[in-house]
Amino acid sequence: MSLKNYIKNKKVKHFRSAGIEIYVKDPLPDNIDIRSVIKSLEKRVPNHLLRNVESIYVGIFKELEKREIQAMFENSSIFITSKQNSEEDMLDDLIHETAHSVEEIKSAQIYSDKEIEREFLQKRKELFFLLKNEGFNLELSYFLDPDFDSDFDNFLYMEVGYPLLSLMTVNLFYSPYGATSLREYFANGFESFFMKENIDRLKKISPKLFSKLVKLLDINNKER
Repeated sequence: MSLKNYIKNKKVKHFRSAGIEIYVKDPLPDNIDIRSVIKSLEKRVPNHLLRNVESIYVGIFKELEKREIQAMFENSSIFITSKQNSEEDMLDDLIHETAHSVEEIKSAQIYSDKEIEREFLQKRKELFFLLKNEGFNLELSYFLDPDFDSDFDNFLYMEVGYPLLSLMTVNLFYSPYGATSLREYFANGFESFFMKENIDRLKKISPKLFSKLVKLLDINNKER
């Protein structure tokens, strides 16, 4: 990504922590200490699950704003906006993107047995009937595709709306965003698990996903 080269050609704050290079291009709010956030990340997520994160870039990035997202993972790097409300919010974003980094190096361990995918698709099928009963019309094939689809995402975001979707999926997905794709289902659960938020609810709603996260946590599985 050109963002990397852009940052490296600018005067930025830079430090290294636990093998991760941190670059701060644009200032964070006064209430956020980036070193504290990174320390929290390292404390919550085991080192063997951080090894695919080589760099973290903090700042205002056109690509993030264009896509209306807070952060993204690409080429072993996390790009995250400096427009943050709190250290907790920033940590939440970093853990979510760390989940996508883990997918790259542990894809077989996460997905090869199809357990998470079957759990996810069953929930999407149930969501299809819930929405159909509310008068929303979209082909079932969209709901049975585990990959991200912009048309489906726009349908959930623009037509259904996240407030209504939150009510309809409260017993299906940990959060509405987890319904958008299999990868986001995993990342959403990973985020909850390592932020230690409502773990019992995650275990109840998504038992297969929860079980997979427990296995990932086990350092003895780190090279499998």
